Amino acid sequence: MEFYKFIICGEDKRTLAGMKNMLCSSGHLFLGYSQETTNVIRHIRKVSPDLVILEVNRSFADLRHIIEIIDEELLSAVILVVDVSNDEISEFLHKSRIVTFTAKPVMEEAFLQIVDVSMLNYHRIIEYEQKIRQLNESLESRKVVEKAKWILVKCDGLSENEAFEIIRKKSRDNRMPMREIAEAILMVRGND
Repeated sequence: MEFYKFIICGEDKRTLAGMKNMLCSSGHLFLGYSQETTNVIRHIRKVSPDLVILEVNRSFADLRHIIEIIDEELLSAVILVVDVSNDEISEFLHKSRIVTFTAKPVMEEAFLQIVDVSMLNYHRIIEYEQKIRQLNESLESRKVVEKAKWILVKCDGLSENEAFEIIRKKSRDNRMPMREIAEAILMVRGND
């Protein structure tokens, strides 16, 4: 079992203290409490929790912008604690990548399972985002190498294979990525 760092935000001290005790007794690390939702983003950026527990007691609209920032930047997993689920929350959950919810009253066994599933999902999303970023970088590198290759083909009368081998050889000889060699070719000879 992994142990997570968490913060809690809300006003229902009894419910939130119960959740804090459930998590701490399971080995998780409590990093702090915020009653004001306006401070949550600053608090998250300061202490970098794995999990944020947000109580929704008044209007979900007040929290929506904060949760959207957390979701967009993948700052942490989020569990909403709600009295009653409503259409606005349900719709938001369908679009969110990292937000789950639990309803009051919070039962320990169910809550701990929700925490585990939320963190599993959060780590999976982070992993997928990294893979997407790597694939995009790889695709961009290939595009740059292709452009440089065609400049060598067009300007020097080389075949595609010869141009590619020149870029690869320069990359190896200079111990530089092929993309950097291709970018240098584009910068120097791109206007030829």
